[in-house]
Amino acid sequence: MSAREDILTGLRAALAHSKPFPGAEPAAFQAVTRIDPGEDLVARFIAEVQRVKGEVHTAANDDEALDITKDLLTSHHVRRVVMWDEAHLPLRGVWALLERLGIERVYGDNASVAAAEAGITGADWALAATGTLVLSSGPGRPRMASLLPPLHIALLTEDRIIPRLEDYVAAQRAARFGVFRRSSNVTLITGSSRTSDIEMHPVFGVHGPLALHVVLIKNLD
Repeated sequence: MSAREDILTGLRAALAHSKPFPGAEPAAFQAVTRIDPGEDLVARFIAEVQRVKGEVHTAANDDEALDITKDLLTSHHVRRVVMWDEAHLPLRGVWALLERLGIERVYGDNASVAAAEAGITGADWALAATGTLVLSSGPGRPRMASLLPPLHIALLTEDRIIPRLEDYVAAQRAARFGVFRRSSNVTLITGSSRTSDIEMHPVFGVHGPLALHVVLIKNLD
């Protein structure tokens, strides 16, 4: 028996006859983030996105959402876009809007996508407590749309806002983490891309979008 196996065998035998921390009670669950009972999730989400240097544009209906998207694309002089298929967006008419504006939708490898000035995505969920977007990628949902272009436009409806990351994880656990099995990856996005140098001075847009704009569409009753 090797020295490593000898040590592991001894540890297993010791653990089999006693608890590692005898008498210790499990710690009470403490949420990392806080949401007050009855708190307005939409207002909290907007405030948190703004706090991390993102922008939220509220739209009362689809027509307003398209107008906001048009303004964002034209004000940023966008000529090329990488985007999710419309079947995965909560807003119809985006593809027709791009055609009217003469904006090219690009596909393919990272070199092609790198030429795009903007990415347009939907979002699976949004976390109110941190202003975080949850995006899963897969067929028709290219992950580079939210990771590579300097401008990220996320289309979102209010009913996709949930309180906290803990609530998202609990829901996925109850669903046996099906989204993780179906998706090539799941990305959590909190504000624009940022990092810090050795002196902890924040720098934005170094390894991802410089600007995040969320078009938040009100659900019609």
